[in-house]
Amino acid sequence: MTRTLQITRALVTAGLLETLRRKDLYVVLILTLLLTLGASAFRVFGVQGLEIFVKDVALTAIGVMTTVLTVLIAARQIPEEMQRRTIYPLMARPITRGQLLLGKWATATMTASLCFVILALTTLGLLLTLGIGVKPIFVQYVLLKLLGIGWLCAMVIALSLYMTPAANVTLSLILAFGSGLFGRLLLMAHWEHDLSALWLNLLYGVLPHYDYFDMSKKVVFDWDLAPWWVLGAMAGYAVLNGGAWLLMGWLRFRKQTIG
Repeated sequence: MTRTLQITRALVTAGLLETLRRKDLYVVLILTLLLTLGASAFRVFGVQGLEIFVKDVALTAIGVMTTVLTVLIAARQIPEEMQRRTIYPLMARPITRGQLLLGKWATATMTASLCFVILALTTLGLLLTLGIGVKPIFVQYVLLKLLGIGWLCAMVIALSLYMTPAANVTLSLILAFGSGLFGRLLLMAHWEHDLSALWLNLLYGVLPHYDYFDMSKKVVFDWDLAPWWVLGAMAGYAVLNGGAWLLMGWLRFRKQTIG
């Protein structure tokens, strides 16, 4: 376990340095600048009576940008190592494929989480500058989003071992943005069946549910803090479901021919 942690820490450090080299954080800074300019426009015209609208637009923008960045960051972790053949010196070291997979997941999660935190804190500062208050539920929103980023990275990395990079990015974005819609369509299509039907619950449970990790609307409408056991349950879901995705990826990766 200690060696696995050391390998994971080394891969995360290398991944963050690679992120700086690729200037991924520059994209986040540009997006932050655009948010700032947008906030400046609101300051000119005033936001009285538009507080809910402004918060909704800001958090929706954060959600979209974070999801896209997370998918792009996670989707390239292993395929790029193979394409650039840098995976060979990695595998030449005393490191198992499972440790490499875990390290790449941690790298993607840490990188995407850093991008999200920068955007979230910037947006919070801009909202406060505009005189728009945010309740403590914003903290739960951030924590739940971080759990969602870890879950999403696990799914994308697992799919990257079964699909081409382009197909993986496309399918991952569809599953991420459409997860809530798929569930509602399923229930609407079978409205005549009782919701306690076993097959309906199994099918609904199998579908990816990235939407579970989004509390933005509750922040927008100033809800009180959710019970902390709910976040604990979501943490359990993220660990179990994300672990299942990583296991599925490992089952493929351990037998995959590299080259």
